[in-house]
Amino acid sequence: PTETESKETLDLFINAMEKIFEEGKSDPQTLKTAPHTLSVKKLDEVAAARKPNIRWEEEKDSAVIPEKVA
Repeated sequence: PTETESKETLDLFINAMEKIFEEGKSDPQTLKTAPHTLSVKKLDEVAAARKPNIRWEEEKDSAVIPEKVA
């Protein structure tokens, strides 16, 4: 819910959505073929169900802050 987020967080989200919107207008194929940066193209759901990885570790410096769309 937006009530639990700060104004800064909402502004970053809005900026990201604006950037995606502009990219979609200029090159729709980019959005149709997304995502582009995954390490795998297709997940093996059977292997994931049989051998779940239930451990999570936060990566350092993994946050990407989008630039404001002009």
